[in-house]
Amino acid sequence: MFAAVAKPGPPFGCGLLERLVGLLLFVALIGLSAGPCAAAGIVLDPGHGGNDPGAGQESEFNEKRFTLSLAEMVAAEINPEHRVELTRNADIELTPADRAGLANHLKADLLVSIHGAVAPYCSPRSAAIYYHDDERLVMNSVKTAHGSGPKSSGDRPIWERLQNRHRQNSRKIAEAIQKSLAASESFDSVAVRRAPLAILMGADLPAVLIEAGCFNPAVPLTREQFEQGLNAHAGPLARAIEAAVENLK
Repeated sequence: MFAAVAKPGPPFGCGLLERLVGLLLFVALIGLSAGPCAAAGIVLDPGHGGNDPGAGQESEFNEKRFTLSLAEMVAAEINPEHRVELTRNADIELTPADRAGLANHLKADLLVSIHGAVAPYCSPRSAAIYYHDDERLVMNSVKTAHGSGPKSSGDRPIWERLQNRHRQNSRKIAEAIQKSLAASESFDSVAVRRAPLAILMGADLPAVLIEAGCFNPAVPLTREQFEQGLNAHAGPLARAIEAAVENLK
């Protein structure tokens, strides 16, 4: 038998130090890779604006003012790990293409258009979440070879069909928001509905429209009612949007 000859090794502690440095680098890399995945780009779209006051147009506390204030409060409530942008932060008018186009340009993960509902189809404690579905949409203004009439879905401009490929994800987002709002007990009823929505049709990302609050054209809101609506809805909407973002991961 031959006796084993011991070879000189590295100084005591060098191997342990190398392993420790490697472990720290590994943990750091995991943290860097996990960070962006947890965050989401969210675009909040305050409905109406400018010459379009929305519901309650004769009142100082109308829908365009409500949606902007609510969107600002929701944005402030959402976890700062997410990137939140507004389509407008002033009293300006935007076309549906402007709103969806901004969300597309920002490469956002979710577009949420915020509106109020109009009595008698609502109450201060009701909400509805819509996703785009244009199966019954008729484009009466489009001219065909035989005069004016609707185009088939395949003949319509690509812009009008962008949201179609996100319909299932948008529906899941709407259902997640409904579940969260219902659990918050801030609303007596929360519905999910589908409808052809010009604001959402050009959005190439999951997108929903939320109606919160209730405007009665015959009875303008008072300042107190206006502020109560904002304070009641902002927190639950922010939590619901955060919950919905989890469905995108």
